[in-house]
Amino acid sequence: MNRLTFDRNGFYLDGRPFRIISGDIHYFRIHEKDWEKRLDLALDFGLNTVQTYVPWNAHEPKPGEYRFEGMLDLGAFLKLCGEKGLKVLLRPAPYICSEWDFGGLPAWLLKDPEVAIRSSEPHYLAAVKRYYDRLIPVFLPYLATNGGPVIAVALENEYGSYGNDHAYLRALADMFREGGVDVPLYTTDGNTFSMFVFGREEKENFFGVNFRAKPGFPTSAEANLHRLDPDKPFFVGEFWAGRSMHWGEPFFRRDPKETSESLREALELNGNVSFYMFSGGTNFGFMGGANVGASYSPRPGTPLRYIPHTTSYSEDTMLGEAGEVTDKYFLCRDVLDEYLGREKRPHVREEHKAQALQIRLTEAAPLFENLDALTETKTCSAVPRPMEAYGQNYGLILYSTKLDAFTSDPAALQPYKYKDRTNIYVDGKWHSTYLRDRGATRIAAGTPLADGLPALLPDGTEKKIDVLVENLGRINFSAAMTDERKGLEDCILFGKAKLHGYETRTLPLEDLSRLDWQEAQEAAIEDHLPCFFRGRFDAEAGIDTYVSSAGFDHGYIWVNGFNLGRYDSAGPQMTLYLPGHFLKEKDNELIVLDLDPVGEKMTVDCLDHEILEGEAEELR
Repeated sequence: MNRLTFDRNGFYLDGRPFRIISGDIHYFRIHEKDWEKRLDLALDFGLNTVQTYVPWNAHEPKPGEYRFEGMLDLGAFLKLCGEKGLKVLLRPAPYICSEWDFGGLPAWLLKDPEVAIRSSEPHYLAAVKRYYDRLIPVFLPYLATNGGPVIAVALENEYGSYGNDHAYLRALADMFREGGVDVPLYTTDGNTFSMFVFGREEKENFFGVNFRAKPGFPTSAEANLHRLDPDKPFFVGEFWAGRSMHWGEPFFRRDPKETSESLREALELNGNVSFYMFSGGTNFGFMGGANVGASYSPRPGTPLRYIPHTTSYSEDTMLGEAGEVTDKYFLCRDVLDEYLGREKRPHVREEHKAQALQIRLTEAAPLFENLDALTETKTCSAVPRPMEAYGQNYGLILYSTKLDAFTSDPAALQPYKYKDRTNIYVDGKWHSTYLRDRGATRIAAGTPLADGLPALLPDGTEKKIDVLVENLGRINFSAAMTDERKGLEDCILFGKAKLHGYETRTLPLEDLSRLDWQEAQEAAIEDHLPCFFRGRFDAEAGIDTYVSSAGFDHGYIWVNGFNLGRYDSAGPQMTLYLPGHFLKEKDNELIVLDLDPVGEKMTVDCLDHEILEGEAEELR
């Protein structure tokens, strides 16, 4: 049955000692045809367990609408783990953090102002209960008590750094138990005593500590954990072997030797370790989250601010974004082999095959000429509302209003309450760009200023004002998560006056099939006006490549209808990973949406290598 039990000395499966050597591999960040390769490398490395989150927002994108297919086929992933002989630590908590949009919580929770996330508030718990009623039956057959690989289930994630609502944690535990989950429950928190106290629930469950893989940190973590409960095993729920990346910030990889030395220290302390991450992956589509605070990268003088995560979730860890082994893989495998009494193995690196392509862009579809094809809902109101109020989760939202005809001195034209990237257009011409908590970052040439802000000079004609707002990713950690409604939450300001009366279009960018394509050379493409570009190409099916964003400013790329994610000229990520399984031999389609194009866009290069450490510039 493989029932998991534990005491201070460690874990046991059916009474036999079991040292958990685990690593996070997220099925939802990896093409399903690549799962097996990642798991085989995990076995080669020496893992006996895999840990994975379960993202609520991906599995229930709209209330009562569920997805468990393809990359979201949780049951298939658990089945494969079991067939490989790997145990699973399953983390189906409502909140996962994971540098994932809104920490895995569905954005539609924000539509109801009464919902208080990660608490015992009834509206929130009712949404969780409905989701669990659908989710639990998916993984229930794979519990160890039912002959499957899942030996424990996570209750919440790092709750100790968010709140102390133990009634909430008890409610989650009750939902699992009532649903038939009879394996141990666990929590993991950062390495402070208060986080342990706030974040754990039920003395009979176990809890883990999360910390950076740095010498000295395991000793500190073990002491803190056993200070709270000397009868629990030393379990490292997240052994941070790498780091995440942010747009506009330099990316520096951590020293592999530091990671391997820290692993040795944890093992010598009788630690059970789960690498976070073990395998990199990708924040495909709109799923990259964001942080708020000082930058994690060493740029001097970085202020407190909103910092969106990159599309790549390479994480600088054992396996790269495409599953390629790294130096860190071999150094840590050496430590583990030595500790387990195995002979040291040669560092044989299998070549990661990737292809280089050049794609000619032959068609264009200006966004403002295709609004009807892109619009999901269109409404009129006196004041604008955020996208969640219209049932929209991701993408763009367009607000259009008018300024009365008169002649006056220039007055500042600016958004008041907005999230995140806001482009203002006047009579169809780009006027200015605002970025959340940075103010105006770009101003059209010749634009007058008032009080140091981009201004508008009324000239006796009525002006049409279009405000295009992009969701750059919801904050995935900290109390700031509760204020993450996207779009406009109040009127545009002209001087000190609010402009009222808006037509609002939701543009989720989920369906591009109705775009009106024109020959690129004949299309009316204007600088700084958002535009789609399309090209068709042949490729070697099944072989990876990396789509370069060179020459483009900021936007998204689709291949054969699949959204690869966001690109940004700010760097440091300069390529988007394209798994070969998305490619056909003939007639592949690539679509680029550039939200601020300048000059002609004729080609896209696909490289046979990634660029994640390009020169980083300030976000604009």
